[in-house]
This record gives sequence, C-alpha cells and structure tokens, in this order.
Amino acid sequence: MRGLPLVLVLLAAIAAPGNLVAQEEDDSPLMLRLSFYMCNTNRIDDAMEEVESQDIPVWNELVAEGMVEDYGYIIHRWADEWNVGIYTIAESIDAVIKASAEAGRRIEERYGDGLNVFGEACPHHRDGFYVFGPSTDDDDDDDEGEGGGS
Repeated sequence: MRGLPLVLVLLAAIAAPGNLVAQEEDDSPLMLRLSFYMCNTNRIDDAMEEVESQDIPVWNELVAEGMVEDYGYIIHRWADEWNVGIYTIAESIDAVIKASAEAGRRIEERYGDGLNVFGEACPHHRDGFYVFGPSTDDDDDDDEGEGGGS
C-alpha cells in the first residue's frame, strides 16, 4: 500500500485538464491540494505517527529542494466522517503532481511495502485542487489596515 501516493498522482494527472496544468509561475496564486481521508477514529494517532515518521521527512526534503512550499496534515475531532486532511502547497498542479511522484518514489525506496498503518486506518479518500484567494495575510500595502494584514 506504500504505492498509494503514486496511484493518487497518476489519477490526478489523468483527471487534470491540460489548461489547468500549464500555469504561469509568476502571476498565479499558489495551488493547494487537499486529500481528505475517512479514518478509523480509534487509529488516527497511529496513522499520523506513521505519516510523521515516514512521509513528513521526505516532504521536508522536497520543501528544502524547492519542489513544494509546504506539506502537512489537519485532523478534526468533530465534524463529518472525512476527518483527516493531508495538504500540499506548490506553485501549480504540475508541481504538486511531480513532487508527489518524487515523494512516492523516495518513500517506496526507503520503506518498501512495509507496514502501512495509515492505509489500513484510512481506507477511503478524495482529492481536490484549490487556488488560494485573498486572505488577511495579503498585505501589498505598507499601511496596516489597508489591503489585509494583521
């Protein structure tokens, strides 16, 4: 099941229309990929321990190499059944797909088909790509209170 990231990358590549993949790097907002998982609530801590010990170090390398801006996860304890979200932030869908393929390659190389607690604890998922809009962190002006900022 360690090959799951590669499967996700291939599915995303097939599903992404060509005009979405080719984006101008300069003017385009960052791309956010959210993969939501339906995880067994009794096994979330074990699943996330595996993500932290195996996946996060690989993604930290990809951040340091400039392939992505950020990678991490969110957990909700009270909402619906889609209780874990793993996110990737990069310059484009293409950058997310390339980084995911590289992460999958490195994880497979290091850990093989070993124990996959995450896959067992979180058997269902769905993916989406989102473009960031304006936020309170946007501060193109030097004046506090104008154009966002905190």
